[in-house]
Amino acid sequence: MNDQDLDRWLQGLAERPLAMDAEEDFHERVWQRIGQMSEARDQRRRTVLGLAMVAVALGTGIGATHSPAHAARAGLALADGSDLSPAALLHVSP
Repeated sequence: MNDQDLDRWLQGLAERPLAMDAEEDFHERVWQRIGQMSEARDQRRRTVLGLAMVAVALGTGIGATHSPAHAARAGLALADGSDLSPAALLHVSP
């Protein structure tokens, strides 16, 4: 069922004097159309979320540098040197 059929059936229902005089399968077709609309909305939502995840992943990948990592000495005096090693703290000579 498409939008034109639904509009035509709704117009036909509006022209009839009693709502009980609707076609036999009118209610089934209305609920079918509601289901199709909900399914289309859910599909759009999944598509947008998927595209957003791809955009974030690509942005992260492009933003990451590809330079090699170099080991650097620690800049803090408390964390630098062997005076805080377990052997020094326990006063054990290696």
